[in-house]
Amino acid sequence: MLSPHSVMETLRKGEIFLKWYNKILWSIGMIILSPFLFLFAVIAFICSIPNMIKTKEQYYKSEYYKDFNVPFTLEWEYSSRDRIRFYNNIKKRNLHINYKRQKSNGFEYFVFEDVIYMFPDFDYMNFDKENSIWIVDYDGEWQAFDIAYKNLVSKFDCDVDVSCVKLLIERNMFYISDLDEVDVPNCIFVTWSYDSAFSNDEPSIKKRLPQSIQDIFEIMNQIQGLCGNYYISDDGCIVWDLYDSFQVYIFKDPENYEFEMGILKIVSGKVESELTHWHPSPCQIYDEICKMGKKGNVIVIKTFLNGAGVLYSGAKENCPYKKQKKRLFGKMYFLESK
Repeated sequence: MLSPHSVMETLRKGEIFLKWYNKILWSIGMIILSPFLFLFAVIAFICSIPNMIKTKEQYYKSEYYKDFNVPFTLEWEYSSRDRIRFYNNIKKRNLHINYKRQKSNGFEYFVFEDVIYMFPDFDYMNFDKENSIWIVDYDGEWQAFDIAYKNLVSKFDCDVDVSCVKLLIERNMFYISDLDEVDVPNCIFVTWSYDSAFSNDEPSIKKRLPQSIQDIFEIMNQIQGLCGNYYISDDGCIVWDLYDSFQVYIFKDPENYEFEMGILKIVSGKVESELTHWHPSPCQIYDEICKMGKKGNVIVIKTFLNGAGVLYSGAKENCPYKKQKKRLFGKMYFLESK
């Protein structure tokens, strides 16, 4: 009869053998699959080339490049994407700001209404309840916000009054759905989107992300200059009479994170068909409503075969598409809020 020690030794050797055996199987599997993995990587790279070319072309046509002449690289474009987007949009909106790009280190900031604004170099923010501090995410590594803020301020190559310096941060960078539950640092200015910063930034609306159709309805009631008439239907959907012969709807499935917005074609007072629909997140839907519903704004939709999609939504004067009566393929709809 084997002793307990012998049994344990036998089991230990069997465990070592299984670990060794699994490593062999894993190695064989990787050798067999490696050609397929390599082929998949090559295909993915080839498929990404058209998008990279398009991104590069758009950059060299942008207002940012015209003014700063910074050469394009994928790594730099990725890290600077938000700043480029912000700059291009303020130029389109003729927003009078003093934008700076330091030659010494490439650090960018701007002055607007006597306040100096910086851009974050981190991905997300969250509040650490256990330690009662704000923390920020650098590609999966978290750091105290105070340290990150001081590091950004240290990049100025001129003397600045720190009390006048703020970080411009998009609402979707916060993990917290209700900012009323925490004290946001005074050095932070929250905007819905860099595309529309300082235009659609009612402070009370930005505090809590909408979770229901009732939340959206209350937000719409607070937006100044919103066109059309809207109401909540019996089936819990916001019906928005915004365009002639077309109707906007907003819907929220309780089990889904995103909302659904769509445009219906109305004939003789009845819904004939759905033109298109899309799914904005709680962070995006406020900006979507403003871009569609402010007076003089337009939405451009292109249909092709059985599909359709939104090409543009926003100020009419900035729309890059020309209104044409006939097109060889598909149809273009230009809907303007009045």
